[in-house]
Amino acid sequence: MSERDRIELLMKCYELTPSQFADRTGIQRASVSHIISGRNKPSLEVMLKIYDAFPGLDMKWLMTGVGDEPVGNGAESAVAGGLFKNEVVAQSPAEPVVAQELPMVAKIPARPAVSQQDSLYSSPVAAKQPRKQQVRSQSDVQPVQRRIKEVRIFYTDGTYETLVPEK
Repeated sequence: MSERDRIELLMKCYELTPSQFADRTGIQRASVSHIISGRNKPSLEVMLKIYDAFPGLDMKWLMTGVGDEPVGNGAESAVAGGLFKNEVVAQSPAEPVVAQELPMVAKIPARPAVSQQDSLYSSPVAAKQPRKQQVRSQSDVQPVQRRIKEVRIFYTDGTYETLVPEK
């Protein structure tokens, strides 16, 4: 299952249109359209926004397809619902407030603190330091005679001219 398929499954489980999905995740609508059409693959930033927008979503499943898939519209309701894990409160203005039981949804994984999340995504390789050239003594260095090989002049009309010195 590709990343695109997993995003489409997520939208289907939560009964979201592409524009609703974009609004909920904070991703531009055009980007969502391009991902769904298969034109672009989602970036890491997009995947993180999706993960943040859906509490209880398994990051490993979202990124690789291995792990717990989202379960129907109940997944959203159980998190956003009532006081207890299994309780959902209907909040339609025309209907009275009613509590109903839902089957247990997959356990919501604990997210690491923000400082730990940053360390998960940071590279272990230290920032590259500029190379230092070895300095040789004057007696070790042979004098190098530098000469111009060619000069190119680029014009605004897209043409260029190469000038080569005479030998």
